[in-house]
Amino acid sequence: MTSDGHPSNEFWNHGRIANQAAQQNVYGDFHIHQSAHPDRSRRESSTGRHVILPAPAPPLPPSYQLGLNLGDAPQIDEQLFIGREDELAHLHEWLSPSREPQNVVAISGLGGIGKTQLGLHFARQHHQRYSAVVWLNASSEVTLKAAYVSLAQRVRRYNKQSESGQGEVIEQLKEEQAIQLVRQWLSQADNKTWLLIFDNYDDPRLPGIRSSTGYDIRTFFPYSAQGSILITTRSSRITFAKPVRLSKFDDLNLSLAVLTRRSGRQTQEDVNAKKLAERFDGLPLALATAGDYISQTADSFGDYL
Repeated sequence: MTSDGHPSNEFWNHGRIANQAAQQNVYGDFHIHQSAHPDRSRRESSTGRHVILPAPAPPLPPSYQLGLNLGDAPQIDEQLFIGREDELAHLHEWLSPSREPQNVVAISGLGGIGKTQLGLHFARQHHQRYSAVVWLNASSEVTLKAAYVSLAQRVRRYNKQSESGQGEVIEQLKEEQAIQLVRQWLSQADNKTWLLIFDNYDDPRLPGIRSSTGYDIRTFFPYSAQGSILITTRSSRITFAKPVRLSKFDDLNLSLAVLTRRSGRQTQEDVNAKKLAERFDGLPLALATAGDYISQTADSFGDYL
């Protein structure tokens, strides 16, 4: 581990070796196969004479512009997002696509504190800075493998469409093939400005952290140390990432703002609204749940108490 929180070169060496050993052009099935004489092709005509045909056009370079891909991420109204300016500033700086060699940041905190909402808000606000932004369900190794299979299919389909100008049917990849393909795609020398969001990595199995059900998320990282990675987790022991630790709202006005936006009612002059905000002690999920309930009923803040 380096002093700035990035993985050491030693950690990535085995990945580079594995990448070289397994390396085959990840876009191999997209290329046009030419003869042993790429500069010309011969065809025998009806007269028995050989006709020299022009060489086929070289394959187009792969495209890495996948845009914003949030998939099955929770649908959260951006207008309901409150606060977290300091945390957003850290994410903006630490996940800059111009930083080298790789950016890894972990948002940690209690359940319901707003980790996923913060990650999604950042992604929506800044996705134009990246060639691709991809949300991945990292709650278990099973869900993450499934997400990689889906991403691999999207990558292959997108590049085939870029080359042919139309969509084509892509055969289903096996899990390990898909994972390898995605890791290779993320490791391409000219593909460094992507952002992956590993959401809900709450059960890590890392050096010093034992878990019978957990897994090491780094086995899904690219072979090369590049790109930007954002992890949300309840664990505060993700030592290979820069930490952004979320806590409860310590400003009562932020709690009242959540109640206002969620309930659609004014709170500044409502004594019971302030009492309710104090009772929930700055917990965003509890405040949002109360506000949503009140918005759908005739109950007042006092009734909810």
